[in-house]
Amino acid sequence: MSSRKKFFLVFCFIILDMFLLIGYLVIRDATMRNDLRKEIHELSKLDITRDRYNRKLKTKGDYATVEKAIKEYLDDYAVSLQEVLKVIDDKELTTILSSDNYTKDGPEFTNSLKYLNTTKDQFNEDINTLILNLEEDNIKNYINDKTNDPYYRNLYIELMLDEDMKGNFSETKRLLENTKKDVNNIFSVSTEVLNFLSLNKGNWQVEEGQIKFQTQDLYNQYNTLISKLHQ
Repeated sequence: MSSRKKFFLVFCFIILDMFLLIGYLVIRDATMRNDLRKEIHELSKLDITRDRYNRKLKTKGDYATVEKAIKEYLDDYAVSLQEVLKVIDDKELTTILSSDNYTKDGPEFTNSLKYLNTTKDQFNEDINTLILNLEEDNIKNYINDKTNDPYYRNLYIELMLDEDMKGNFSETKRLLENTKKDVNNIFSVSTEVLNFLSLNKGNWQVEEGQIKFQTQDLYNQYNTLISKLHQ
């Protein structure tokens, strides 16, 4: 076999290997991208008020960087959101206008008023942060310190702000805004009621599990304040 023919055959094998390698890389890349899209679609079905997003990574390499960033953002957000929502079921808050608390902490309500003030400040700080973190710019910027590659940054943004995810974020924002309004109303009304009782500490008492006032006017004022809880 001549040297020219040998060279030609070697050259053909090299070209073939290159095509095979490129084909393998293209197929692997397409498979990874498809796996990533499927996984993010599954994440969009979860309930951010109850679920966690710290699932096992399904991709590798740069795609894993994008997948990890999405899951970290969503999981951190879910943990913070679920912690904030715990205030709704906080026994100290749900029983603060009960006859038991009136007996235990009245008539000055020093501990109860301190609790309301401190908890309200922390609640508003936390829920405002959650609402702010739902802004598109904050969601987009989360990937910036994870990768410098424009392709993977854009892929992250595409997946995080697709139709399903944007719908979930909008729904979460509405939930937070409504929760903020309702819980702050509870804080405000509870503070008003306790201040009212403290101001009129000599004109009421708890009997057989019920609060009773010395005058009908005070009783009416108390009921008017309590009714604000349902406005």
